[in-house]
Formats: sequence, C-alpha cells, structure tokens
Amino acid sequence: MSTLTSLSLFTSFVLIVLLLLPVALSSSRVQPIEALLSRLDSKRSSPSVQESAAKGVLQRLLPTHVHSFEFEIVPKDVCGGHSCFLINNSNQLSQDGPEIFIKGTSAVELTSGLHWYLKYWCGAHISWDKTGGIQKASIPNPGSLPPVKDEGIVIQRPVPWNYYQNVVTSSCKH
Repeated sequence: MSTLTSLSLFTSFVLIVLLLLPVALSSSRVQPIEALLSRLDSKRSSPSVQESAAKGVLQRLLPTHVHSFEFEIVPKDVCGGHSCFLINNSNQLSQDGPEIFIKGTSAVELTSGLHWYLKYWCGAHISWDKTGGIQKASIPNPGSLPPVKDEGIVIQRPVPWNYYQNVVTSSCKH
C-alpha cells in the first residue's frame, strides 16, 4: 500500500471516530443521569406531605389566602416525563373556597407555580433580596384573585433540576 493510501485511510478513520465519539459519549452520560433522577424521585415524600409543605409556605407567606389556593401533586407523565406545574381556575363556586388550582410534580413545583401566579397574574414581587423584599400589596383579597386563561397554564422545566442560588457568588463582596 502506498503512503498516500495509508494516510487517506488513517484520515478517514480519524474522521469517523471523531464523528461517532460524541454520540457514544452523550448516550453513555444519559443513563447515569436518568438513574440518578429515578433514585431521587424514589426518595421523595408522599404526595400528601408535599402538598402540606406547599400549603405551609402559603400559610407563612399569605395567611389570609390559605383557602384561595388548592395544591395537588401529579405524576411526571402529566408533563411528558418532565418536572412542571399547571395552574387552572378552580371550578368551585364558593366565595371562600379555592380560586386557583395548582398542580405540580413536586412540592418545589407547587410553590414555583404559586410564585409564578403571584408574580405574573397579581404583580407581586416575592424575594429574599433585601433591596426588593416582599411586595404583596398588589395581591387582591381572597375571593377576587384574577383568573388565569381558560385553558390554564403549563410551565415545564427545561432541565431535570434547578438550584436555589449560585452558592459560589452569593457571598462575594462587590
């Protein structure tokens, strides 16, 4: 075999390896992540405990609105296998019953749904930040919360988990 043919074969081999290597690596990385997510899901508290936890957050944040919201844990299948929350108007006609129904795949999703509703439908700003603080004055009284659109709202996480803060930079001095 000539040197030119050997070089051409070697170049072709290197190109094939370089093209196939990322595919092989990416599929091998998915399995450990899926296994980790499955293990984490199996360690979650029961739906009733998670719903109570979300209700507890609401009780501390807006004690006057405890009966205005209803929470329910739903399986990830409802959201195509991903974490999500869904917000709908409650079908109950009672003036002092729930007005907004929030479903989520975990307690974190339920409280994220509550935050999303208060931020985008009530214009409330809820934050740990000292400069902003909690601004709840724009939240209407119980019985007069703004309804969401009839088809409801679905917010799906683009990634399998999220972080509360960037712990590396939150303590940096500016």
